[in-house]
Amino acid sequence: MKSLHKLGIGALALATFATACTKDFTETNTNPNISKDIVASMLLTTSQKAMVDRDFDWFYEHYQFLMRYMQYTVSYAEGNNSGMFSNPRVNELYQAFYSSIGRNLVEIERIVNNLPAEEQARWSQIVAIAKVHKVYTAFRVSDVNGSIPYNEALTARTEAIMLPKYDSQETLFNTFDAELKGAIAALTATGSFETYNSSSDVFYSGDVKKWGKAANALRLKIAMRLSKRNPDKMKAIVAEVMASPAGLFESAADEWKFISTTNFARGGNWNAQGSATRGGRKLIDFMYNTQDPRLPLFFKKNEFTEATFNRLKSGGAFPASAVYNPRQYVGMPESPDDRNLPQYARLFGVKSYEITEAGKKVTVNVDTLSQFQNRLFDLGSDGNGAGQYTQPIMTYAEQCFILAELAVKGIISQDAKALYEKGVTASVKAYDAMAGLARTVEYAAPADAAITAYLAQPAIAFTGTNDVLLEKIGIQQYLNSFKTPWNLGVITSCSAILKWAVFSIAASSSPEVSVWKRPVAGPCLSPTSTRPTAMPRLPT
Repeated sequence: MKSLHKLGIGALALATFATACTKDFTETNTNPNISKDIVASMLLTTSQKAMVDRDFDWFYEHYQFLMRYMQYTVSYAEGNNSGMFSNPRVNELYQAFYSSIGRNLVEIERIVNNLPAEEQARWSQIVAIAKVHKVYTAFRVSDVNGSIPYNEALTARTEAIMLPKYDSQETLFNTFDAELKGAIAALTATGSFETYNSSSDVFYSGDVKKWGKAANALRLKIAMRLSKRNPDKMKAIVAEVMASPAGLFESAADEWKFISTTNFARGGNWNAQGSATRGGRKLIDFMYNTQDPRLPLFFKKNEFTEATFNRLKSGGAFPASAVYNPRQYVGMPESPDDRNLPQYARLFGVKSYEITEAGKKVTVNVDTLSQFQNRLFDLGSDGNGAGQYTQPIMTYAEQCFILAELAVKGIISQDAKALYEKGVTASVKAYDAMAGLARTVEYAAPADAAITAYLAQPAIAFTGTNDVLLEKIGIQQYLNSFKTPWNLGVITSCSAILKWAVFSIAASSSPEVSVWKRPVAGPCLSPTSTRPTAMPRLPT
């Protein structure tokens, strides 16, 4: 009995000790310096950073893939037949939407939804801004993939849905429009609302009015994808957008873009490393022949200066009768077959000349091709000097071209010519601002007179039949997308589409791609996609 009694006392003591150890355990072991509920407005910046800090996308998808597909650039010396069809790093925004962009945006909504009703109303504009980001990114992902998980996606933490269903594009577009419409209503509501700290919002510094305009511009852009699939719905959305109290972009000051500090986009994968930086011949010829003020903002002059020519001529590389050609904007043939033609092989590329100087044989290497302005894309290039990087998301010029198209088609009553010319002017000035901030090589601001002269060029002037006008709008949308190649990359996502898309862009801002169709492989849309009714082609 005595031993049992001792055991009972020991057990009681152990139980008492255990109770003492676990009493207030959670409180005792909680760091008082860490909030258990993060403030919703602190989650936006991470998603925004993931949307623009995408150097792998630039190197692997844009330099090596989209910009070459769209024939903005050509890879030297191998041409555009190398590496484009076996690139393993394209379409990474798909994964990023779920892993580093969307998750914080839905968390903002979750946090707010867990607040008391009156607090939810106060935070409603924060949720609206987060939804605009989510819709924009998902739209870009769907634009090249078709069906994607969306309505059930990003719910693993809250609803334990580990295998979300794929939503068709028809479902997605309806959801996108409803979410944007709701966001615009919240952003234009009256009352007292929580706002983003200006430093938390790298795009608009928390300016709710500008977010309302951006949401409307995005709603308009998505609606344009329905111009052939569901024109009645497209028209209804356009009418709502045009009547919205939030309005649309009124100038470049309203457009959705990112402007970096001087420490962003330097070297590494931001650097195209020279291989895919030569300008396409047809693009440069078109811009040169039409005296496009953006030509020196997009591309550098080649190395064939008059001083170099005179040196080579004096050294015996050229006959005494040779005359200098002052044109220094020269593109590389896009077609692999054309690149090998004798007339091009002799002229285009890094040429070596052996000359005689001071009685000695000297080799002079001259690059006869124009490269793109590297510092628009990589501030670490061309001397690694100070400068700022700009990444457009949605631009005022793009919006003007969409509205001009709608006006030509009679869907809105505005002046199509005025909208077109505003778009061209805005595009030139936007690239001027980008080049100026980046301090591109030999940067010089285009004169207003140069823009006026450009708009008077026969190939540019807003004259002709409606088909011609739509073609001119499409060409300008193509040119304006030089820094946002994904805007048009969807058109050439598949080799089947490439059969008709060689240096072509949709005459409409709303290309008739396979909306509603599931992708058949990788980032490509269904090869059953049909050709748009009109395809503008830049003159050869």
